Amino acid sequence: MRRSLAATAPAVLAGFAALAAAGGLAACRRAGPELPEVRLHAAPDLPGEVVRELAARFAVARVVLVPRAEDAEVAWASDPAALLALAPRLVAGSAAPDPATARFADPQGRFAPVAARARVLLVARDARLPVDPVNLRDLADPRLRGRIALAHPARGAGPATCAALSLVYGEASLGRFLRLVAANAPVVVGSDAEVRAAVAAGRAAVGLAGSVDGAAGAASAAALRVVYPDQGGRGAVVLPTAAAALAPAAGAAPSPAAARLVAWMAGADAERILVARAPGLLPLRPEVPVPVGVEPAGNLRALSLDWDRLAAEATRLAPLLERWPDGFAAAGHGRGGATEAVAPEGRPGRADHAP
Repeated sequence: MRRSLAATAPAVLAGFAALAAAGGLAACRRAGPELPEVRLHAAPDLPGEVVRELAARFAVARVVLVPRAEDAEVAWASDPAALLALAPRLVAGSAAPDPATARFADPQGRFAPVAARARVLLVARDARLPVDPVNLRDLADPRLRGRIALAHPARGAGPATCAALSLVYGEASLGRFLRLVAANAPVVVGSDAEVRAAVAAGRAAVGLAGSVDGAAGAASAAALRVVYPDQGGRGAVVLPTAAAALAPAAGAAPSPAAARLVAWMAGADAERILVARAPGLLPLRPEVPVPVGVEPAGNLRALSLDWDRLAAEATRLAPLLERWPDGFAAAGHGRGGATEAVAPEGRPGRADHAP
């Protein structure tokens, strides 16, 4: 038998060579039709590589990640306010409605919500605090002076967060809250990851960060406690990430391949995998399993927001936030009122300021 195989080997190899020359091997490698290429621009804080990998695995598209939204057919933004900056290329009705995610959808159908992220409080497990932080306003509690950490409000998710608070509670209340926080001797850092590190290292006992860093802190050796704030009040700041198929030019329609990729990204199958691969992304569907420190967005009480107003307010507040805490002085919210929400007996008052 060995002699027979050896004798026929040259003929077999010659046959494969002929097949390769004719392109037969390339045809054999393809399991089906070639996938359409779709150029995706993902915000730096979103797992674009995961989408690229999964879109190929599920035969949705061959995703090419591009660094500029101008070169993209699909944009995936950190929140609706960031996506609406691309308004000239957004097409109403291009994102099909899904009843399962309607709470976070765009009424005009310009984008599809793809999971969400929340602003959370990170609390050190071994911290002995005089107050149990359960609301954002606890960051301004003088009993926590010198024990809180946050990123500068002009950085990262700060502008969208402040815009949400301003829309719900009013700019005057937001200004008072930000000044009270500044007066509480916070550890101010450059990012949510640095907030998590500060709490884990004991430089702060409570930090304001995003749910992605909340999940990382909960799963770390520090085992940080993650608090979704204001669940007994108006709710937490919960913002969906937003994906949209972009028109190549004003008045044109997005490509079918781009629209299909967005629909898949917003679907249940992709959400289940994204939530598992990028802990801290909150599923919009309550039945999706979540890791430690994560809650489905649908189970949370969240601020009710209009996405267009959020985008406009974030843009308007941006220059004021750059000058925090003095940026609100021109509107009558200077440092002088930093004790307005403190009750005479020294306990923090339940003033009607944000949050």
